[in-house]
Amino acid sequence: MDTMTDAERMVHTMCAAADADDAETFASFFSDTAYFRFANAEPLTGRAAIAAATAATVSATLPIRHRVDQVAQVGSQLFCRFTIQASRPDGEVLDLPCVTVIGMEDGKIVDYRVHMDIAPALLDVR
Repeated sequence: MDTMTDAERMVHTMCAAADADDAETFASFFSDTAYFRFANAEPLTGRAAIAAATAATVSATLPIRHRVDQVAQVGSQLFCRFTIQASRPDGEVLDLPCVTVIGMEDGKIVDYRVHMDIAPALLDVR
């Protein structure tokens, strides 16, 4: 029996698309005018920009995998807690915490804000 809510199902599907390097499917959940911000990076606006940046990020970074730990819905917002499994250049796999806040409107994402520090996977900061 499937006990996932629609919101949980959407988040799991989005993560599966990101993990499969499928930027188009990932971006299909966003409205045409969605706002997207990953940590301290410059914000993006619009589904096309989100798809292009996601595709570029996939080709430029080391492999990552999303583990969905929690999805909580309050009104039109989703609060998502993840463990991001990131492979460092030396082959070590790190489990990094991540929280994403998602604003929904008419079944599409209109606001997407990722709060995490990816630097440990990219740099030798130990």
